[in-house]
Order: sequence, then structure tokens, then C-alpha cells
Amino acid sequence: MKLLVSSLLLGLAWFALLNVLASTVAWALAHVVLRRNVRPETLLAVRLMPALMSATFVVAVFLPAHLRFEPAAREESFGFLLGSLAALGAVLLSRSLWRAISAAWNDYRLAAFARRGAVPLDAGALEVRGFPGVSLAGILRPTILVGSDTVAALTPAELDAAICHEQAHRRSRDNFKRFLMFCAPDLFGWSATAREVEDRWQAEAECQADARAAGGDDRRALVLASALVKVARLTSRSTAVLPSPAWSAFHLAALLETRVRRLTAGRAPADAGSGRLWRGLLVAAVGIATAAWLSDGSYALHQVTESMVTHLP
Repeated sequence: MKLLVSSLLLGLAWFALLNVLASTVAWALAHVVLRRNVRPETLLAVRLMPALMSATFVVAVFLPAHLRFEPAAREESFGFLLGSLAALGAVLLSRSLWRAISAAWNDYRLAAFARRGAVPLDAGALEVRGFPGVSLAGILRPTILVGSDTVAALTPAELDAAICHEQAHRRSRDNFKRFLMFCAPDLFGWSATAREVEDRWQAEAECQADARAAGGDDRRALVLASALVKVARLTSRSTAVLPSPAWSAFHLAALLETRVRRLTAGRAPADAGSGRLWRGLLVAAVGIATAAWLSDGSYALHQVTESMVTHLP
């Protein structure tokens, strides 16, 4: 029990400490990235970097080292600084857990309600009476929902283009990415810079979905632009909002002009999606953890932790 308690408290303290450092790095890196033309995957990696680095370090490096080298019956007392860091770590994780449960519950409840009276459309989409516009609803198993007014207003080609746009979001797992950003346990997420990164990611993800829906066809791009304008007019008369922060909305007022201009420019945008960055981050995380265990890094970390417990106020 003593080992379990010390592991929990020190794990929370290390999580908070790494979170503060990684959030500072992410904040500085975001200011560089936001000035450049980057892919959505890069923005997502910057936004989630503090949470991923902190969690990976604690789970893959600190906890195994502590459980291996710490005597099970050893008595330890924690000073004010370590206690404060552990409390901060607990706050960050509790807030993240609460937001995840809240978003998942709302997602399940409202998606189930929407599907109850839905009429099937092509490509697995559902027509829902009273639903505003077009949306990809759900986190793990998202479904495309289309309002009855939208179905009536769009031509078959426009409806197909709108549905293809949401299918592109589904293939990219964009709802799950929104969910991760919404629930990420980090200090960086409380900053205005993080919100800028999220907004920029949203814009780039929408343009990427437009590109995939257009498929390099200029005529189809014009059809998609027409669908965007029509849905914008319909939703402007509606006061309803999407019930979940993880859901994708086909029309976003702030991005309408940019997307329509790109689609009507006479050259369909290219799809610039890439997963190489995430593979690189995964290889780096595995490499760091492996290097710590193949060298004396894990024992050195345990010694540093013991010094912190002994000497910090």
C-alpha cells in the first residue's frame, strides 16, 4: 500500500512537472507554427504534445523505474512543493476525465436521439427532422446526420458533395481528434495560443475535407461551394448549436468565405494529408523509453526522484 501511494503521488508530481515544461515548449512552438503554412497533423501534434509527453514519461519511464527500485515498505514524506505538483497533476487529470465523460455521455445520448427518428440516405447518412445543416456525429463510431430542410434545399449532386465532405472527416477520424484536444490534460490548453492552434487546425481540417470531397474535379468543387452557401443560409435562420464539441459541422460561418474562395478559384485544392509526423512521434517515444531501460537512465531517474523527495521543501 505504501508503494502504491508513493507511486501515485510521485507520478502525479512528475506528470505536472513535465506538463509545465512541455506546455511552455508547446506555447513557444505554436507561435512559430502559426506563422507558417502547415498541415493539420502538425497543428494537432503541437496541441497534444504536453499531454502526450507527460503521460508517456510517467507511464513508460517513471512508474516502471519506481516500482522496480523503490523498497515496498519504505516510509516517505512529501514536502510542500512535491505536494503542490501532485495536486496540480490531480487537477489536470480530473478535469480531463470529467470533460471526457461529459462529452462522451452527451455524444451518446444526443446521437441516439437523432438516430431514433432518422431516415436512411445514401452512403450511410441519416436524415433527421429539425436537425440544423449537416454534421458528422459521434466520436468512436460517427454517423453523418443531415437535416430535413437541408435535404430539401440541396440538389442530389450538392447533397452527395456535402456527404462526401463529412465522409472525409470520418476517414481522418477528425471527431476523435477534436475529442482529444477537448479533453487533453495540460496547462497549455488553458492559453489563448492553444485556442488559436485549435482554430487553425479546424480551418485546415475543413479545407482538407473539401479537397478530398472535390477529388481534384473543378466542377465538383463548384458544386460543393454551392452546397456550402445553401447550408449557410439555412443555418443562419436557426438558433440550434451542435450538442457536442467533438462533432463536425459542414458549415462554419467563420470559414465560409475562405472555403468558398478556394473552391471557386478554378483549381480544386490538393489533398495534403500525411501521417508521417505521428509515426515519427511514436518512434521517438518508444526510442526514449527503450533507451532509458537499456542504459542506466531508469535508475538515475529513481535517484533524482529520491533527491527531490529528500531535499525539496
